[in-house]
Amino acid sequence: MELIQDRDRLELVHEQGNWCLKEGAGFSPVQLVAAATAACSTYVFENLLNMREVSYEMKKVVLDYQLGSCYPNPLARIDVQFVMKVEGRDREQVEHVFYQIAENCPVLQSLHPRIKVNESICFA
Repeated sequence: MELIQDRDRLELVHEQGNWCLKEGAGFSPVQLVAAATAACSTYVFENLLNMREVSYEMKKVVLDYQLGSCYPNPLARIDVQFVMKVEGRDREQVEHVFYQIAENCPVLQSLHPRIKVNESICFA
């Protein structure tokens, strides 16, 4: 991976188009941490469900984050909500697998313990 300085912003080099890293013009580094947490949790969740051949449809993943109130405003909380369509008995399987995300997600495991991660499922 490579970061390049482009005028007044940083860009993360990617073969399919660079990502702008500047709040207001692209993604801030804090937004990337929150998004990486949600993305990794989603990958892990779906992989575990697929390995168990659970039938589901991931409609969307909604995330939010909150900065701490003390200087230097570290990331305090990340909320991740999985909006899913699941039929009948598969709900029990989904709920069972849901509780295995944290122990299998390297991004979650890499976060400082003061960062509270709230994950939830909304069955649509």
